[in-house]
Amino acid sequence: MAKNVNGTDVYTDLDDFLSSSLARNDIVGSWGFGSKIDFTKMGREETNVWFFEQVFNFLRSFFGLIMPDSLEVITYNAKKQINKENLDQMTFLDELMLIMKNIDQPIWVIRLNLSIVGFLRTDWAPDRPLRVRIQEPASFIIWGGPDETGFQSFSISYKLFSSHIIESEGVALWSMNQPLLEKGLKKWEKQSGRRIEVVKGNSSDLPLYPYGFSKPAPRDATSVKPRKEEKPPKDDFIPDLSDLSF
Repeated sequence: MAKNVNGTDVYTDLDDFLSSSLARNDIVGSWGFGSKIDFTKMGREETNVWFFEQVFNFLRSFFGLIMPDSLEVITYNAKKQINKENLDQMTFLDELMLIMKNIDQPIWVIRLNLSIVGFLRTDWAPDRPLRVRIQEPASFIIWGGPDETGFQSFSISYKLFSSHIIESEGVALWSMNQPLLEKGLKKWEKQSGRRIEVVKGNSSDLPLYPYGFSKPAPRDATSVKPRKEEKPPKDDFIPDLSDLSF
């Protein structure tokens, strides 16, 4: 489980994070890569700027799919812990930069908790999928310090990509959500200059591959009925990844 340092629980390992998610009954898939950084040759300011750049690259890659909700910053050996709630995606990077200016120690862990923007099919309008912001477990975590070469991972709940009903609101649409996730993961590779090398989940049933979730099997193949071609709603006020060019 998490390391307890100076009275603070710190997750510095993906397996520990996945185990803690499972303990909360959150089934998540994770993608990540080693940063391969020698932090012993970096000063405090250079280390913290590097952390900021990783957050910036991630948000830029997944713009339109995720929105920041809360932030946790832990300095090396948990000497200081900063938590921010109710984040505004328009001012978040400014807030993070201000936090870093007031930190006199190198950052050890940054955890950004996220909400997901995805498509749902509702019972009252099954042929008109809705694109909404959903409070499903999702996190971006960066680790890095003098005794490690660093690692960063993105974890997201499987519910939005399965055929389960989310809080009785509707059925998730893999065929519309998965392409957004795939684009984000590929852009993340491009922005970071690192290829995804770790693909893990906390359940053996997750259909994972390097760029998302494979198509789920129908819960009851005998009851599946053909549907019309799925199209996003016309009034889509949330930016799509394909709308952006970096």
